[in-house]
Amino acid sequence: MRHYFKMKRNEWKVKAMLYGAILTVTEEHRDAIELLQKLYAALKDIPEAELKREFTEKLAEIIHTENQKKN
Repeated sequence: MRHYFKMKRNEWKVKAMLYGAILTVTEEHRDAIELLQKLYAALKDIPEAELKREFTEKLAEIIHTENQKKN
């Protein structure tokens, strides 16, 4: 029984370290994640033929609005 509790304690430590690392990465790259979410929302209904052209336009649009918000 004692070994079981030791095993569970070590399991919780590993999970805490893993979740902490994931949280750190997502906090550090929050801007990139938000940009990807906005791009996906803007481009999800576009056919493949128009995707390349629309992708460049929407990316430029999003970057422009983000730069205006920061200023």
